[in-house]
Amino acid sequence: MTIGAGRWRNWGRNQSCAPAAVDRPTSELEVVEAVQAAALAGQTVKVVGSGHSFTDIACTTGRLLHIDDLDRVVAVDREAGTVTVEAGMRLWRLNHELAVRGLALPNLGDIDRQTLAGALSTGTHGTGKHFGGLATFVRGMEMVTADGEVLRCSPDEEPEVFACARVGLGALGVVTKYTLRCEPAFRLHSLEKPRSLDSLLADFDEIIDGNDHVDSYWWPHTDTCTVKTNNRTDEPVRVKSAYKTWRDQVLLSNYVFGAVCALGKLRPEAVPQLMRFTASQLGKTELVDQSYRVFCSPRLVRFVEMEYALPRAEIAKTLLRIRELIDGEGLRVAFPVELRVTAADDIPLSTASGRESAYIAVHLPSGTQFEPYFRGVEAIMDDVGGRPHWGKMHFQTAATLEPRYPEWSRFRSVRAKLDPEGRFRNAYLDRVLGPPS
Repeated sequence: MTIGAGRWRNWGRNQSCAPAAVDRPTSELEVVEAVQAAALAGQTVKVVGSGHSFTDIACTTGRLLHIDDLDRVVAVDREAGTVTVEAGMRLWRLNHELAVRGLALPNLGDIDRQTLAGALSTGTHGTGKHFGGLATFVRGMEMVTADGEVLRCSPDEEPEVFACARVGLGALGVVTKYTLRCEPAFRLHSLEKPRSLDSLLADFDEIIDGNDHVDSYWWPHTDTCTVKTNNRTDEPVRVKSAYKTWRDQVLLSNYVFGAVCALGKLRPEAVPQLMRFTASQLGKTELVDQSYRVFCSPRLVRFVEMEYALPRAEIAKTLLRIRELIDGEGLRVAFPVELRVTAADDIPLSTASGRESAYIAVHLPSGTQFEPYFRGVEAIMDDVGGRPHWGKMHFQTAATLEPRYPEWSRFRSVRAKLDPEGRFRNAYLDRVLGPPS
């Protein structure tokens, strides 16, 4: 159904657009009708879910498709170990739907508010040297192409399209369904504790190689890091009380930290002291719970983020250069820097395409002037062949990105075939991919 167009804004409050028309399809047929209507009107088409991307990847002056209502479980194949779901399902709901069926995704990121299509199309990942990003779990897809046709792809059906569309940036069509590899539900033993930056970097390889999943943070203006290790276990569930869980995950991690960020925006000169205070409050946390409840945490403080994938061997010296940037430029950074590692994969525009990758993510509270910090970090990433997360802030162009992706031309060929007229283009795709043909 087409509704009156209004101004759309993303979750981070740093991107907005005024589409000419807005559709909220409730079925694949309605997606086809919306794409066909756009073609007749000479409009471009972009898809939006939760708006959790920090780039303008979903922005358009053409037709905007909200896919929130495409959120049903279509099929579960226990013998094959797969589930087929519509692309607009939020990750938190997918986790619940899998859990009640005794299933789980092998890995997750730390935020579960995104739609499945948004997370997969931008290359969202979790952590763990033996685990690829979420797109590596895809076993089949359905999408509506620029001519309004439904295209099904898998390793056996339209394999070239499938290879590229798993991380498609919304440039190849409107994805309506995914078939995903799952596994029996499992529990994780989670241990989170502080340690010094020097000791983390000295032991980084040992920590990564010795655990299933590792998520670590460095708190700028301090020598303190937080290291969270998650390992599969047969131990029974062992969690904190409801009050302690709320206190740690909501009160301290969100409301108190949000107050620290707000105070830092009002008094930037106090940020180093505030960060030292925050780091001094960190302690040890240990629990055993279902995987999705360990992987994902509530995020109530709005922020803007940049994340880069780089060769794993470069992570220590790169993080130290970021520390030098912050100190040398007198930057005030009121948000921790996140470090993760994932396995290599074979997806042309995945940030881990062809190489085991470390990830460094930098953040600032929404409403903060982020460009000096982010541009400084990006210059450091350029020196190590960094690849930006497609849904997070960066300033790259097609000319700077092409040399960093060995199969760049493969993706461009599929895009030129599926969307030669640029039905799914927008300013962001023009910048990072160039024209469709």
